[in-house]
Amino acid sequence: MLKTTQYIAFLLFSILFLSACESTRSSQREPLLVGPEFVKANDKPAEKRYTHQSDIFLDVAIPVFDPGFPIDNNTGEVDYEELGELDIWPQLRRTEAKRFAIQTKKALEKTKAFGSISNLPDANTTADLFVLGKINHSDSELVELEVTVVDSSGEIWGKKSFEHTVSQFFFRDQMNEDKNPYQPVFNQVADYVYSLATEMSDEERQVIKNTTLMRYAQYYSPQEFSQYLSASIKKKNGQRYYKFDVTGMPAEGDKMMSRIDTLRNQDLLFVDNLQNQFEAFEQETEVPYRTWQEEMLPELARMREARKERNTKVALGVLAGIATAVLAKNSGSTAGEIGTVVGGIATAWSLSDAFQANASLRVHKAVIDEMGQGIDIDLSPTVMEFEDETIELQGTAREQYQQWKAHLREIYALESTPDVDL
Repeated sequence: MLKTTQYIAFLLFSILFLSACESTRSSQREPLLVGPEFVKANDKPAEKRYTHQSDIFLDVAIPVFDPGFPIDNNTGEVDYEELGELDIWPQLRRTEAKRFAIQTKKALEKTKAFGSISNLPDANTTADLFVLGKINHSDSELVELEVTVVDSSGEIWGKKSFEHTVSQFFFRDQMNEDKNPYQPVFNQVADYVYSLATEMSDEERQVIKNTTLMRYAQYYSPQEFSQYLSASIKKKNGQRYYKFDVTGMPAEGDKMMSRIDTLRNQDLLFVDNLQNQFEAFEQETEVPYRTWQEEMLPELARMREARKERNTKVALGVLAGIATAVLAKNSGSTAGEIGTVVGGIATAWSLSDAFQANASLRVHKAVIDEMGQGIDIDLSPTVMEFEDETIELQGTAREQYQQWKAHLREIYALESTPDVDL
């Protein structure tokens, strides 16, 4: 019996010892240097520089990101059970879907390699290039994005995943007060899109430009402009997509094409005005979202410690159960004392638990709940004027954009209908 007891004690001690051990990282010190910095001739500047060798600038659309909600395969609706298991706060994730699209736009603008770069409620718009994003994970510490780049012909340029881990000590440094802890991942996305664009020749860029124009024209007048486009369904890396090819272009000076250009300018005017609404959304959600990031980051470290402690106690509980059985068999001991170990196993925290326990976050919850009710952006009524005619648009950004395009389409239909003498 003594040997058995000693063996069990050794096992328990080993578990406790191993759980207490932590890995250490060695650091290599830089050589001591005083006086003016020694700059090597081939040193690169700290800030990345982008070069653009083409005179043809592609216009880019960045729709609101896919929030990445789990979908029930049977109903096609959000699987709320899995949503809860993944610990996703829906309103927060919808807020992120809009904010991440805005921040991707800002990162891409720094390359100065594109024409207009616009945020849109969805991809139903005119542009040469589309950057489609999806949020796979975001918990204030780890962000994972999936980005697909598609041109106006429907051709998929590329698809890639990106991730970034924020140090749990990021917010301790006052120098980071105005910095976005997720910024590196948006820079990665911008670098990726830029690298794909630089591979395009001027001839390829012009084909994309022509395709953009003809697809827009065909939307307003299928009868007139369908002859210049062909459509097919293709497949790349398991993804089926529509592919459009330009088979010809209208003659220079074509009156109907000139009218299409006028309508397109009005379309783009609405999109330009919409950018102010996206910026206002970002500003309104900045403090609540920043507070969430700052408060949740240390909570994640505590959650990991809680899980680690739980796993240790589970292991101890299993060994204690074995010990109880052995001791009971050999000495008649009961499990009462050792059983308390199992009873002390803690339930690991979730982000939801941490949120409910954090007073600072509760203050900002109302803002995030309101701004994240839908994937779209709520707008005040918008008044648009075109050729001495005024129209008031109402609803969300998507709804108002659809109303404006429908209005432009009506104008084109009226103007393209020949007068008939009665």
